[in-house]
Amino acid sequence: MNNLVGLTVKLFAFIWRSPLRHRASGAFHPAFVLAVLACMLAFVVPARTAIAIQIFKTKRVQTADTSAAKLTREQCLERARSNRINKSLQGAKLNDADLSNAVLLSADMREANLKKTILTKATLCRANLSIANMEGVVLNEADLSGAQMVNAKLKGANLGRAKLCDASLMGADLTGAILSEADLSRANLTGAILTDAILVGTDLSGANLQGALLSNTNQLNKAVLSQTIMPNGTVHP
Repeated sequence: MNNLVGLTVKLFAFIWRSPLRHRASGAFHPAFVLAVLACMLAFVVPARTAIAIQIFKTKRVQTADTSAAKLTREQCLERARSNRINKSLQGAKLNDADLSNAVLLSADMREANLKKTILTKATLCRANLSIANMEGVVLNEADLSGAQMVNAKLKGANLGRAKLCDASLMGADLTGAILSEADLSRANLTGAILTDAILVGTDLSGANLQGALLSNTNQLNKAVLSQTIMPNGTVHP
C-alpha cells in the first residue's frame, strides 16, 4: 500500500511538469489525460483486488473452523468454559469433565462426547445435542428447555429436576435414566426408549410419547399426565 502511494505521488509530479500541459491555461491534451487515467487504474485495481482477496481468505479461515472434532480435549474444554455465545462444539471431546454451571446457551454440540460429564445446573437452553453420546451424564437441575436431543444416547443419565420443556428427544435412548421431578412438558419424545427410566413426579403434560418404548404399563403411574399423547397415540385427559 505504501508503494502505491509513492507511485501515485511520483505520477502526479510527472504530470505537473509534463510538457503536454498548456502553460497558460494549465490544461492537458485529452489523449494525455486518458493515458494518465489508464495508468492510475493499472495501479489501483490490482491493489484493491489483492486486498479483497486477502479479506476473503481471512473470512474463510474464520468461518471454516466451526467443528470442534479436530480440537484436543483441552481445547474443547477451554471453548466450553469460555464466555462465547453460540459456542461451536460439534464433535467435541468433553467426556468425564466437570462443567457444572457452564453456560452453553444455543451451543452446537451435535455428536459431542459427553459420556459421564457433570453438567449440574448447566444452562443448555436451545442447545443442539442431537446424536451426542451422553451415557451416564449428570444433568440434574440443568436447563435444557428447547434443546434438540434427537437420537441422543442418554442411557443411565441423571436428569433429576432438569428443565426439558419444549425439548426434542425424538428417538433418544433414555434407558435407565433418572427423570424424577424433571419438567418435560410439551417435550417431543416420539419413539424414545424409556425402558426402566425413573419417572417419579416427572411432568409430562402436553408431551408427545407416541411410539415411545416403556418397560411396563405402570411406569407412568407416578408421572404428571395432562393432555399427554400416550405411546399408543391416545391423549390422556
